[in-house]
Amino acid sequence: MAKSLCMFGLALAAIILLVFLVDISLGFPFSRYSILMNVIFMAVSLVLAWLSWKTFKEQ
Repeated sequence: MAKSLCMFGLALAAIILLVFLVDISLGFPFSRYSILMNVIFMAVSLVLAWLSWKTFKEQ
């Protein structure tokens, strides 16, 4: 169960990173409303991915 939650965290981080990367590059889905918001959310998704990976490796 715990490993599946770690994998879910990794998948969610990848989806969040992809959404905000597409927003910066193409302006979809948020029309580049705030570049700072995009950068912050991408950084948070990388932190989530790192935490999920470290927890996955500990188990």
